[in-house]
Amino acid sequence: MYIAVLILLLMVLPFAQACFSPTDNLAVEVYFNKPGITYNLEPLKNAENVLIEGGRIIYRSHYDERVAVMLWEDKGLHLRIEIPVKNWSSTVLSAKFTTPIILPENSIEKAKELGWEVEGKYAFRKENILVQITPQKGRECSKDSDCATGGCSGEICTTKENATKVVSICVYKDWYECLKLTTCGCVNGVCTWKPNDAFEQCLKEHGIDPSKVIKMPQANVYIAIYGQKELSEEKRAEIKELFSVLGMSCVLENIKFEERVTSMPEGIVDPYTFNFKEALRVEIEWLRENGILNISDEDIEEIVKVTKRAYAGYNSHIGWYETKDGKHAWIPYYESKDAKLLKCTAEPLAYKLPKGTVKIPLSPTTSEYSPLSPTTSSRTICGTAFLGLVSILPLVWRRMR
Repeated sequence: MYIAVLILLLMVLPFAQACFSPTDNLAVEVYFNKPGITYNLEPLKNAENVLIEGGRIIYRSHYDERVAVMLWEDKGLHLRIEIPVKNWSSTVLSAKFTTPIILPENSIEKAKELGWEVEGKYAFRKENILVQITPQKGRECSKDSDCATGGCSGEICTTKENATKVVSICVYKDWYECLKLTTCGCVNGVCTWKPNDAFEQCLKEHGIDPSKVIKMPQANVYIAIYGQKELSEEKRAEIKELFSVLGMSCVLENIKFEERVTSMPEGIVDPYTFNFKEALRVEIEWLRENGILNISDEDIEEIVKVTKRAYAGYNSHIGWYETKDGKHAWIPYYESKDAKLLKCTAEPLAYKLPKGTVKIPLSPTTSEYSPLSPTTSSRTICGTAFLGLVSILPLVWRRMR
């Protein structure tokens, strides 16, 4: 009985220690758990302009001295780059509206060329701007075969049921030639002539508004601009440029933005424009040059490649994990195979940055590199959980005897 309780505690209690921190949104974090990577923190522990708070070594970033670098051991070495908090609330401009839209051909690729990151199907991010498009699915069709052409010249795309009933004037128009550039099919649950650049350009050359021919499903659009109280001309131009490649360039003129305050912490440096990739690269290379971290160029490149703002904390930190297809790679933990994710929040670490830049002693205390732990999640037993476990060990021992 007691052995079963002990096993249960060992399985469950460690999960109580690690949670999401509000400052994860201002940070990136790497867990150097790949076999073969070694480290030695002694030079840093003896360095000038270094603080040790809560078991973490803290100093100013070599990329931007306003930013904090944190190193600590937990089943291996962790490195975190974090923008200190200026305010514990921030402003956001937001707008919601509904508009008819069918994304033109190659619109996603064109958005990427403009510098927008595309998440999922229709979420676009650029610096502190988020544009989320959620198409409303129609009920006319579920596949192309549910649609058919009707009318005297086959110029109308509708449901298969309506195609035999629809009537049109038997006068051939020049723009009907454009229909050879497309097909009648199902788009987001609506039967329509499928849009593409050549088809729409052909309609325009014949003086036809594409929206009069292409039946556009409705979509909900949400725009958020973080950390700003009013829409600047620069941000307006960036959104308008995106809307242009998405086929809704005229929509922005009539949108009203509202300002609201969120509980998201505001950094002393704009996290949306701060180059976390380069900051992480500079710090890892500095650690390697000073004999603190032993890591290959290839690993550095792979880590930097995957780095994004907010890849920090228990669920989202970057580590050497097994992927869903059974391989190993540097990925955020939540993308790893069988990731055990947590849904709780933790108090952010209270700290102050040292006054100056870290200085390694000329003759640092030498010690052998400490090997990192195997590729497992960093679970430790601490606090009340640890005391509870210790208290039952004598009972278990007596039972076993």
